[in-house]
Amino acid sequence: MRAHTLTKSALFVGYLGISAAVAVAYNAPVTGYELDIYAGTPASFWGLVSLAVLLSVLVVFWAAKPHVRAAGGALGLLAMTVTVSLPIIRGYYYIGDADPLSHLGTAKVLSSGAMSMTESRYPAVHTLGSVLHMVTGLSVRHVMLVTVVVFLVCFFVFVPLVVRELTGDTLTTYIGLFSGLLLLPINHLGAHQYVFPTSQAVLFAPAFLLVFFLVFYQRTVRLSGLFLVVATTFVILHPQQAANLLLLSGVVVAGQVGYDFWRGVNTDQWRRWLLPEVGFFATVFSLWVWNLEMFWGTLQRVALIPFQDTTVGGKAATRTGSLEQIGGSLLGIFLKLFSVQLLYVLLTGLLLVIALRYVSGGRRWYTRASRTSGQMLPMYLYGGLVALTLLFVVFLVGGVSDQYFRHLAMMMVFGTILGAIALGRGFRALSERLSPSVSTGLVVVVLCLCFALSLPVVFASPYIYYDSQHVTESGMHGYETTFEYQDRSTTFDDIRSSTYRYGHAVGESDRPGESYYAEGNRGIHSGEHGIPDHFANRSLRTYYDRQQYVPVPEADRVRDPVLWEGFRFSDADFAYLDTEPGIDKVQSNGGYDLYLVDPAGARNGTSAT
Repeated sequence: MRAHTLTKSALFVGYLGISAAVAVAYNAPVTGYELDIYAGTPASFWGLVSLAVLLSVLVVFWAAKPHVRAAGGALGLLAMTVTVSLPIIRGYYYIGDADPLSHLGTAKVLSSGAMSMTESRYPAVHTLGSVLHMVTGLSVRHVMLVTVVVFLVCFFVFVPLVVRELTGDTLTTYIGLFSGLLLLPINHLGAHQYVFPTSQAVLFAPAFLLVFFLVFYQRTVRLSGLFLVVATTFVILHPQQAANLLLLSGVVVAGQVGYDFWRGVNTDQWRRWLLPEVGFFATVFSLWVWNLEMFWGTLQRVALIPFQDTTVGGKAATRTGSLEQIGGSLLGIFLKLFSVQLLYVLLTGLLLVIALRYVSGGRRWYTRASRTSGQMLPMYLYGGLVALTLLFVVFLVGGVSDQYFRHLAMMMVFGTILGAIALGRGFRALSERLSPSVSTGLVVVVLCLCFALSLPVVFASPYIYYDSQHVTESGMHGYETTFEYQDRSTTFDDIRSSTYRYGHAVGESDRPGESYYAEGNRGIHSGEHGIPDHFANRSLRTYYDRQQYVPVPEADRVRDPVLWEGFRFSDADFAYLDTEPGIDKVQSNGGYDLYLVDPAGARNGTSAT
């Protein structure tokens, strides 16, 4: 009775703490560009969220009554939902100053009816944003931020459901819940917490897996129809990640068919095969990517890897050198980003060893399995995971952009699920050999340590040498005014922020990105264009041979001088723009400045406020 009272009291404190955390964050709105969301948010918010998660874990593993445990799990889910909603609560105008801006522009064009779904490579996220915009009346910009949270919550909810479907064990399901709250697929290198369709696809993957497993166990017309809908949705969500799941599904079906042939096929067995469903998935995928030049271009680059010189890691190797120049280290970043992921990878590998041992010995290790074919499902999953791992290695060794981190994100979806199952099995094994209280204590400690290591990397921040990706209202409006009144014969040059991305965001999605820049400055995706580094030491007026606009949002003034310690641009460079004759500030609103560089020396610009 006393324990029951304590758990209910803990729940009361936890839910009260989350309410207070929301109030604290709401009353600390962002007022300008914010480099670090962690430092900009009151410390009390982080303390209250951490307390809520701690109480959630304690209640789940020490409460005796199922409904109290469920309330404890819901507390943890609510705490992390509030955390990932922090940019919305604190009034961030937008998140993501590169691809997300282009996606915002696409959503706006879709909402206006000037573009159809089929004109986008991956229209699902943009379409969902458009629908929410029409239903709620909120701005497209705001609903795109909400869409990000919707997919994050989807991941939180479906990971434990998949674990339950695979194990049928309640405590392991709760371990799956807390494992999902760690957001292991978000690595800030190929998967991000902003509008980035590949990230939303990764977060939607557990929903796909749940339906796939349901069909695997009970192949009915209704479930098969649901799978066809979910598979089609995944293809238009992001074809590249759909290819990963198609590969996995193909391996599972191949294992299913091969195993049945090995044991001897009968009518009852082939009726359970998922060949029609996976075949439909493959057909939809093929039809969608048929005219996608980017997909076939990537496939071509992969096919040519054996015949060309490549650098393992590609851009990652370059980033390592830059990191060292500002006092960071690759090992330090790796430990911050991937220490918990590494633990779950090891747990996944350990589970594979256990599975092989049990299956080879003819013993049942898989509590959800009701028949021999069901018992083989985890082995099929491991086969699919091996295939995804090989694909990741191909992209890594071949140096195909940074897309290997996207594949790593999808692999960590499986790592989260299988690692949680391994942790659950470890909990059961320890309960049998030691006392239940000792095993419970160990699992609680492991989960709390994982949360402590994961919370600082939920958002991009200076902790991992990233800025918050905050896009301010003044910055967006500044660019919008620039595009409205600019002299179209004068082109732009960028410091860090990409002008063409803002052009897409304000509704110029049909304008090619290269058209914003000078004729000889076309490599906008190569990282080789832009204003010269430390331009205060060089005369910009002799660098350009024609008039040039140089936009400077507040983010550019902060990132290099503060975060990257003047690596490419220092305070002196920005001061140079205000003092150099022949360079005029022609627009300013307090969070955005536009300069006109006149190589001829004529004072054509006038300062504006």
